[in-house]
Amino acid sequence: MLRFTLLLLISLFGINTHAADLKQSKSNFIEGKHYQALEAPLINMGAPVVEFMYYGCRACFQLVPAVAEWSHTKKIDVLLVPVHSESAMVEEARLFHTFDVMGVLGKMYEEGFIIVQTDKSKLQGTDRVNSFLDKNGVDKEKFWTVWKSQEVNQRLAGSAALTRQAKIIKTPTFVVHGTYKVDVESLGSVEELFELLNYLVAMQPKSAPVLLKKPG
Repeated sequence: MLRFTLLLLISLFGINTHAADLKQSKSNFIEGKHYQALEAPLINMGAPVVEFMYYGCRACFQLVPAVAEWSHTKKIDVLLVPVHSESAMVEEARLFHTFDVMGVLGKMYEEGFIIVQTDKSKLQGTDRVNSFLDKNGVDKEKFWTVWKSQEVNQRLAGSAALTRQAKIIKTPTFVVHGTYKVDVESLGSVEELFELLNYLVAMQPKSAPVLLKKPG
């Protein structure tokens, strides 16, 4: 089941972390080589693993079934954040957030990659999106109303802020416990990616995020 938090995140299939299974992962990963520690950890993410993704990213699309299977098998929540700035990759992130606000992200998440990346439709712009909405039985009028809504705009502001804070420069990038950032290009295989994620999920962050204090 997919769910979305107020911080623009969705959960893929997982419920709880099973630490005993995770400890079977490799222990020869090196900080600074295979993963980085964020200078400013993300807080209140609601799940141990966050995937920063982009609908125009082919590797993100290819990883969808593997990430879902890993999340389901290990029972580890994976939250998704669309990567963008205030002026770049915004339309793709808006597509993601619009699907979610409408409550159709569960069935339309992968379709978003197809809309952006494939030539299955020669149509462009609004007509292109409408053709995929029709195919999947999504209300077009409601979609375009939500697309322009304040709720989607607020979620865009949030995902842009998370992209900046985590200093995401490529996708897919994973962040574990809001602290450990994994760039898949530093790894040799998909199998190694999940071994590293297992290893990091089983770790405790070296330091807790600094929380804001109320004025005295």
